[in-house]
Amino acid sequence: MKHTNLNVISDYIDNIKKCAYKDVAHMENNVLNKNPYTSNLIHNYFFETQQKKITKLFLCKKISIFYIKNTAIFFLFLINLIIFKLFSKKSNIDFEKEIYLIDIFFFVDKIIEDGFFRDRYFPGLYKALETHKKEYIFLPRLYGLGKSPLKFYKLLRILNNDKRNKFLFEYELLSILDILRIAVFIATYPIKQFNLIQQENSRLDKLFNYELFDVLPNTHFEAYTRYLSGKKISKMLSSNSKVISWQEFQNLEKTFYRAIRESNSKIIIYGCELLVKYKLYLSMHITNTDVDLLITPHKTLLNGKYNYSNSDKHNFINGVSLRYKDIFRFINDYNSEKTLLVLLGYDVIESQNLLKTIEHVSRLEIKLHPATNKKMFDSYKKVNWNYVYGDLYELFKKTNIVFVSPMSGTALEAVVCGISVIIIASSNSLTVNPLVNLGYGKIWDIVFDRAELSGKVNALLEYKKNNPYEISSISDWYKDNFFIEPTDKNISRVFEL
Repeated sequence: MKHTNLNVISDYIDNIKKCAYKDVAHMENNVLNKNPYTSNLIHNYFFETQQKKITKLFLCKKISIFYIKNTAIFFLFLINLIIFKLFSKKSNIDFEKEIYLIDIFFFVDKIIEDGFFRDRYFPGLYKALETHKKEYIFLPRLYGLGKSPLKFYKLLRILNNDKRNKFLFEYELLSILDILRIAVFIATYPIKQFNLIQQENSRLDKLFNYELFDVLPNTHFEAYTRYLSGKKISKMLSSNSKVISWQEFQNLEKTFYRAIRESNSKIIIYGCELLVKYKLYLSMHITNTDVDLLITPHKTLLNGKYNYSNSDKHNFINGVSLRYKDIFRFINDYNSEKTLLVLLGYDVIESQNLLKTIEHVSRLEIKLHPATNKKMFDSYKKVNWNYVYGDLYELFKKTNIVFVSPMSGTALEAVVCGISVIIIASSNSLTVNPLVNLGYGKIWDIVFDRAELSGKVNALLEYKKNNPYEISSISDWYKDNFFIEPTDKNISRVFEL
């Protein structure tokens, strides 16, 4: 897949966004987001999928599903709002002070399972903030709340007992007028999609028009709610406050950034792109159009100096790899017995496809993704396969080959540690891969079917055995370009403490 083709589709969507994003409602649009997983536009463009026709029945079906789903979600939202008003503990926040607002995901199931909240996104940051006597509060993005108000009640009970007592929920921020605005958004959103229909002068136009309505059933009002919350927050925070936001450049982040930048120009937003990025994941790549539309943070902190984004207007800064400190401490145990390790991702279907492709392998170990559970994979597991738990880097010490599905950042971590990687992909879908061409066929490779698996596994093991110094050089290059050590000095530098 050529880089120029990626630019074609990125520029095409940006041209539509220039006008569309004048209406905040369109920032919820999953086609304009360029995400290869929330819309089939990119997949259909590259695979030259036969274009489907937009019929009246198709439109009625998609719009009806949107209204049914969003009405149900809105009802649950109101129930959670009532639960919050009844059972939440009033936060102890002095907004007159300089405050660091920490904008991150809260994994609801994990917090309930553990019985306490521990942030896994910015380890090391809070110690630095406390050392420099900086006040901070959390703005949770609740992940995994699902359809159970009971979960939200349990979450509140746990957070109410947290000694910090510094959690700012959107339910605390939104007024009755805001609730009405959300209802109006739901009522008008499908109708507004007709304003985005293109003239169909090209194949891309036809693909885009179809996707506009095909994604409707999976479109909710979450990003719009974040916009309303951002408006309120920008008025509450003092002008010298800062926002530290976990950045994957999703719609809910873009609306939040827009709200703050429109309402309070003095608040500085640090977009923390301290994660593994992918060339094909276009939604994560900031362009000049994004900067002009005020949907970016003021500064984007990069996980490493390798940058896929092509904006010369945005302020990119070498950040710090807060979640990857063990990469810089890893020492392989060359004397231990080596095994085959499967690292499952959060995409259940891709992980199941991985296990089906390697089902003939007699012995291997499987590590689950934290957002999944083994019940999803038990039917694919063979007798001699074992689930393994614990620290990833300790497992790497006993591993000679790692199997991963596409869109797995652990492939990059393994290569940095000198572990050979096989990506199990499908010829019918996009292969979103964090690795670049360096080391292809030497330390990493891609397999599309079972027949080629054994040959490529043997080839990687043989190459590693015969070329240890080159393998080490490749690993060092990936470490130097994709990660930055999270020392106290680096943390203080990037957050300007």
